[in-house]
Amino acid sequence: MKLLARTLLIVGGLALVGAIGVLSYGGFETWKQFIALSANRSMAFINPVSFMIGGAALALLAGLLCGYALGVPRKPKVPAPTATPTASSGPFPAETDLR
Repeated sequence: MKLLARTLLIVGGLALVGAIGVLSYGGFETWKQFIALSANRSMAFINPVSFMIGGAALALLAGLLCGYALGVPRKPKVPAPTATPTASSGPFPAETDLR
């Protein structure tokens, strides 16, 4: 289970870095629109809402993967061996007389 946890943690970290990049780009596009509007200029802009939603989705995915990776047990518990029941053991006697 250590390999699965480590792999999920690495993938979650990469998704987090990607989310930071996408959200930064969306924030930069929003900042450019703010600067152009404050200077009373009209420019063609892309809509940054899709970048912000995509970045938030990547951040959610990163959080889920990292949380699952940290929640996976490092050493899974092995159940203790139990004694197998014999024919004479149990709640009833081996030979019952039902007359």
